[in-house]
Amino acid sequence: MAGPEPVFSVSLEQAGTTLQMRLMGEFDLTGVGRVENAFDRVFTASATRRVVVDLRDLDFLDVAGLRTILRADQRAHLAALELIVVRPRGTANRVFTLTRAGQELTMVDEPEFAA
Repeated sequence: MAGPEPVFSVSLEQAGTTLQMRLMGEFDLTGVGRVENAFDRVFTASATRRVVVDLRDLDFLDVAGLRTILRADQRAHLAALELIVVRPRGTANRVFTLTRAGQELTMVDEPEFAA
């Protein structure tokens, strides 16, 4: 008997020229399309100059999710936007530590440091 499907959600909130994207739940291959669609909206919004990707509410992050964040960082650089990642807590942060991807990104521990 299969258990319940993992819950994953994406929310966007604009505040001036900063857009905050909050990822919640389990970000794996099944959530990549939703996050890429959200990034498409972010990168086409002319008023956006800074993107804060808040990962504090992630319970799980796999390599597909990490790749999506790294691609978004590359897109942000090409679009002359600042992308800041708020570090996930617990086991979701291990992906950044083990792959050293956190060294490639602008990461903060709390969102107020992204303001």
